[in-house]
Amino acid sequence: MTADRRSVLKALGSATLLGGVATAGARLQGSGNERASGRLRKRGHSVLSNPPGEYTEADVRPDGGYGVVGSYFGRGGSFLVDLDEPTNPTEVHQVPSSPDTRNADVAFDPRDGLYYRTQEPNNRDGVGGVEVIDYGYESGSPEDPEIVAAIDAGHTHNVSAHPDPETPTLYAVNGGFGSSEPGLDVVDVSDPASPTVLGEFGPAGACHDVVIDGERDLAHAAYIGGGLDGYVVLDTSDPAAPTEVGRYAYANEPNYRDVPLGEVAFENCHYANYDPERGLAYVGDEVATGKPGGKHVFDIGYDEGSPSDPVPIGFTLSPNAEVQEDLPTERLDWTGHNFDAIPRESTTLLVSADYHEGAVLYDVGDPTDPVSVNQYRTDDEAGTIAEDAGPGFAGLDAPMTWGMAYNATRDLAFAVDMVTGAYTFTATSEDG
Repeated sequence: MTADRRSVLKALGSATLLGGVATAGARLQGSGNERASGRLRKRGHSVLSNPPGEYTEADVRPDGGYGVVGSYFGRGGSFLVDLDEPTNPTEVHQVPSSPDTRNADVAFDPRDGLYYRTQEPNNRDGVGGVEVIDYGYESGSPEDPEIVAAIDAGHTHNVSAHPDPETPTLYAVNGGFGSSEPGLDVVDVSDPASPTVLGEFGPAGACHDVVIDGERDLAHAAYIGGGLDGYVVLDTSDPAAPTEVGRYAYANEPNYRDVPLGEVAFENCHYANYDPERGLAYVGDEVATGKPGGKHVFDIGYDEGSPSDPVPIGFTLSPNAEVQEDLPTERLDWTGHNFDAIPRESTTLLVSADYHEGAVLYDVGDPTDPVSVNQYRTDDEAGTIAEDAGPGFAGLDAPMTWGMAYNATRDLAFAVDMVTGAYTFTATSEDG
């Protein structure tokens, strides 16, 4: 991508923020949904310890008091962030990692004082699994955390903790591409310092991520290819033994190469999340080059669909979506990444980490017509940060928003840009 094109897009992003609602040009599919609106307001920003190109996933503790951030190339590790004052997110600790091992995903345990970070090898000397970090549960503290256990779960890219503190259970994705093994490792973490792997569960294949809806006893899993590409719903009424309820396989659907840009396609199912107020799920595809992956809205109880029969009813791409060249500077530009739902009285907003689009807000009040309505380019202080983005992301500059988590207790969205660090936002459903 040329510098001139980047400058033009930055100007468009700024105009979008000043106007409060995304321009018509950002509504790629020419939506007629005139009721869609929303505003994403930045509250605070921190570059953290500044290992640029490191930062990845975001999670917020259930009470909203802390955020946690992962990293990708092993130079960073994991970072605990104090969110008590959202306008001033403050790093409390960094737990470094070996340069041989990345910690892409992080997740809080529902019990105060514990979080988890995944491990994947960067090279033959790296290790896999999940580490348990005590930052106040028993032996550690926020300022002086302790790694109290390492769970042998193989190469682990993503992890989720069951939200019920009475049934401490951890889910780690373990399916390599084309895997014939079940996609989830389930771990009893009742004793965080001595976890027990209970077994492998779920369909066989490359399970990429899983999100738990504790209120409905459901898990939403994204299988990204190989034996299964598609969205899977699991019953977690017994947290220690999740079972498949239903799925929507992509195998017989058009992929992005086969349709014009902007038309519905299904490929590389990457992330799935749920609507806490409505019978809807949101499923994102990640396509790094060529036509970018979009976001699907699934009916899982809203109308004719159900967890056993998910029905796709809506689709959208990122605001400025166009074909991505197979080059370091355009790879991943417009494909979607991770997101979270924000229920409002008359609508649902989806706040999303959309890589080079930055943080993007979508209005899904009409689930058949989701619309991007606002965005914030997460490139604060980018000019003062050395853009050493690491071996896998060389040449990719900010914004490069990877992680996004919403906390209902504080009504706060917590975002992570790979280069520029942590951000806090609030979202409103009104026009700016």
